[in-house]
This record gives sequence, structure tokens and C-alpha cells, in this order.
Amino acid sequence: MRKLFIAVAVAACLPLALTAQDTILKDYSKVLQSDDLPLNIIHLNAKTVPLLFKAPTLYQIRAKASESTMVYVQTVVENNAELDTTTFTIEQDGMTYPGTPSSLHNFTKGKLKLKLGGQVDGILTFPKLLDVSKLCD
Repeated sequence: MRKLFIAVAVAACLPLALTAQDTILKDYSKVLQSDDLPLNIIHLNAKTVPLLFKAPTLYQIRAKASESTMVYVQTVVENNAELDTTTFTIEQDGMTYPGTPSSLHNFTKGKLKLKLGGQVDGILTFPKLLDVSKLCD
């Protein structure tokens, strides 16, 4: 009987945990709209990295994200499109910081030709830790 109670308690708490995770990801997410390729962007930090990655990658990315600004980029290609990963920059305090892409899937450096239904997953790393609260919408 006790095992059944624990299983029911865990099952009842699971949707609450998933809702909390979704809320955290929404708080640090944004969709960059474009005509042919909307990109989901998630700021990588101590709260979001454990929700997106597993050990040992989790530890590497969390360590890098504490030293520089990093964002996770993801999309599913809805139309044939081209993506130039060298054009991602952050402007702050009069300075422009270029992003360096790291590919998890279809996110290598340069101009990429993406086909309908393809998935894009990658990380942009910026050269220093920036105040993301100052970034404009």
C-alpha cells in the first residue's frame, strides 16, 4: 500500500514539475520572427541548462554560460530557407558582439540551405557575459 501511495504522489506531482519547467523556459525564451524561418531562442543560464541538457554536456554548457552569454537556437523548417549563422549579434552599450555558432544539428558556421521539415538545433556563444535584461524586444 505504501508503494502505491508513493507512486500516486509522484504521478500527481509530475504535471506540476513539468509546468514549472515550461514556465522557466518561457521566461527565458523568445521567438525571432522572420518570413521564412522563425527561430526559438532560449537564454542559457543556471535555470535553463538543466532543463535542456543532460550530464556531462550539462556541466560543460553551464560552466561556459556562467562566463559568456549563450543562447540555444531551435526551429523546424516550415519552408525551404537559407540561414546565415554569421549574422547573429548583440548590441549593448554602443558595442556589437558577434555570436559564434556551435551545431547540435544543422547550425554550422556560414550560410545554410535548409529544406522543408529539417530541424535546426545549436548554440550561439557571445564573447562576454552581457546583461540580457537590457536587450530590446
